[in-house]
This record gives sequence, structure tokens and C-alpha cells, in this order.
Amino acid sequence: MSYQFYTLPQNTSGAADIPIFNTPTTLASLTVAAGSGSDIATVRANIGWQAQSGGNVIQVLFKIWRGAPITGELVCSVQDSAESAFDYVATTDFSEVVSGLTSNQPVTFVLTAETVGTNTLAKVIGPLTFTALDINSDLLSYFELPNNTFGGANIPVAQAPVPVAVINVNVEPGQNVILRPTACWISTRSIFPKVDVLFKLWRGAPITGTLIASADDSADVERGAVTSFSHVDSGFTSAQIVTYVLTAEAPDPSYTASIVGALIITGSAQTLSSFFTLPQNTSGSVSIPITSADTPLAAITAESSPGLKFSLRAAIGWLVPSGSITPIIFKIWRGAPNTGTLIYSALDSGESPYDYRKVTALAHVDSGFTASGLVTYTLTAELTKPGTAANVVGPLTFTAIPES
Repeated sequence: MSYQFYTLPQNTSGAADIPIFNTPTTLASLTVAAGSGSDIATVRANIGWQAQSGGNVIQVLFKIWRGAPITGELVCSVQDSAESAFDYVATTDFSEVVSGLTSNQPVTFVLTAETVGTNTLAKVIGPLTFTALDINSDLLSYFELPNNTFGGANIPVAQAPVPVAVINVNVEPGQNVILRPTACWISTRSIFPKVDVLFKLWRGAPITGTLIASADDSADVERGAVTSFSHVDSGFTSAQIVTYVLTAEAPDPSYTASIVGALIITGSAQTLSSFFTLPQNTSGSVSIPITSADTPLAAITAESSPGLKFSLRAAIGWLVPSGSITPIIFKIWRGAPNTGTLIYSALDSGESPYDYRKVTALAHVDSGFTASGLVTYTLTAELTKPGTAANVVGPLTFTAIPES
């Protein structure tokens, strides 16, 4: 088992200026030499970007290739959008499980981006995180589309919850289950003032089981979104096989959508002490005002040692109650806000009364430890535009997973 990663040297919003054109632009590549017993790899990407010109709505296709772009195998893709004149920034997060690895045989994964249509322009502004972990398939439960690319599916979503993915996870006493769903979807009817898709994660069957997490994302003229969120299910006192079901619904009457791919959910059971979730980790369960100063949302403490890396991930559901275009900058600090070290930031935006419900996923890898000791990570949010307002409404998940 090996963990490979790439991040920008300064993995923060505004630290990069990488143009995206309508041909594949390589953003990062990783080579994994599968260890003994490893037959799959989890590959994850997190990109902060900005729409620039060529019309109001700028669409970007993000792709993960096994091998070289174009000539290699396209294993996953999503399409995300932003408006050059309005909510012009976005953070796109997606992942793929690649099977068929052979022990000690290196495989290269390449992340690319391209705009859709001619004469359109966007740019990566940071963050940029790309990771690959080779493991044995017995250690990870997952579901993904057979063709896990944009346009690879057409799963209708209306007012009734639709099951879109199911996984079974073997759990031992004291273990926690880390769950990470991602879905790329588009509107199929009216987009005014906006279209919402509400994703729910159930332990057991939908409705009759236990709702453990949910996330509500929206789109207007962009016509679609990539929704990624996460949850940690805990409190297990006996060995069991737990079924998790991901459902999707369009909560507003007369609005419909379709999941078009990629679509994936992963679930891994492990002993994890460095995490935070809301007690009720669902959309609408809290209302935490975000201010123009760094607003602490969560803090976790982990035990570091020489050579260890921490895979840091967060998911935040938030909304814009009133006003207009509202950018939010999310930050991860090593230590306390402002006095500690800023190691990651991502800028996302919403617009009331249009796509005012948002879900933002963050990802970073912290490394370079030369001594053992406790390290604290703090997640904050901050308004960047005067006269705007926003609230965290759930879910809210923050994890630090040690990787060697």
C-alpha cells in the first residue's frame, strides 16, 4: 500500500494561474507502483478555478486518465460550471476507484481540464490536490458507474427519493466508517430561479433506515453541479455488515434533474479518532453565521510522526440567505487561525435568490513532519465581499487520515 500525492507548493486560492482552454490541459500526474496484494487505487482530485470569458456560463470538463491524456484510458470525468459575470469561482472535487492493478507494476494517473465550446476560457487559481492510494479491494467498499464519466448515465431525479448507490461495509467494534459520495448532475426542466438536488445518506433502507447525512446543492443558469460531501459513521460496538444507501431527490415541486456521471460512493472502516461531524450531520440542521473574520467551524487533533502524511478533507453545506453574489473562502490552518500556519484555502461562491444552496468539498495533504507530537488543524470560513451574508447549514465534516 502506498500513498502518492500532488499539491501546489502553496495550496491556497489565488496561488496559481493555470489557463484552461478547450483542449485537455494537464494539471497533475501521479505514478503508483501497486504493493503486494493491492488490486485497486482510489484517485481523488480537488481543484479551485475561476470562469473568465467567452460567455456568461463557463463549463469545464475535468478528467482522470490511466496513462497519457487522449491516448490513455479515460477512467473518470465530471463537468462543472461557473458564471464569468456572477458567481465566478468554484471548487470541484471528485474521485474514482480504478481496478485491475497488478502488484509491483507502475501505473500513471493524469488529471486534465478543458473548457466546453470554443472561445471559452477559465483558469485554475488554487487549490490543486491530486492523490492516489493503492489498496486491496477487500479494504474498501465502493459503488461507481460502469462508465463513470460525464454523460455515462441518465438517472432521473424528481421529488421522491431515488436510490442511486448502495454499498455494504464490514465493521468491527470501535471502528468508524468514512463515507464519501460524489455525483455530477444536470437540470432537466426549469432552472429559474434555481434547481436543488438533495442527497441523503442512509444507514439501512431509505426512509425506514437511519438518515445519517444529507447535502443540498443548487444550480441556476449553469444547469448542473458536482456535489461531493462526506460523513463519518461511528459508535459501533459489535462486528456487523452495514448497508449504506445514497438517495437523490429534487425537493422543489415541478423541478427535475438527472445524474449524468460521474457517480461514486466509497466506504472504508478504520479506527479514526481525528474527525469532526455535526451531531446531526444533515442539511438544515444548524445555522452558523459566517462573518468577514475567520469563523472557526471545526478543529481536530492528530498524532504526527516522522514521515507521516495527513489526508485532510472537509465538506461544508452552506447557503446565502439574501443579497447577491457571495464568495466564501474556506481555510485549513495548522494550529490556531491567524496565529497558526495557513496550509490550504478554497474560494467558492453562491448567489441569492438563485443558486444559494452550496456544498463545498476541500482536500489537502499535510506532510514534512520530522518529529512526533500532536498537531491541531482548524477549519474556518470567511466572507470576502462587504455587505454579504452566509450561513453554514450542514453537513459539516472534517477528517485527518494518517497515510504512510
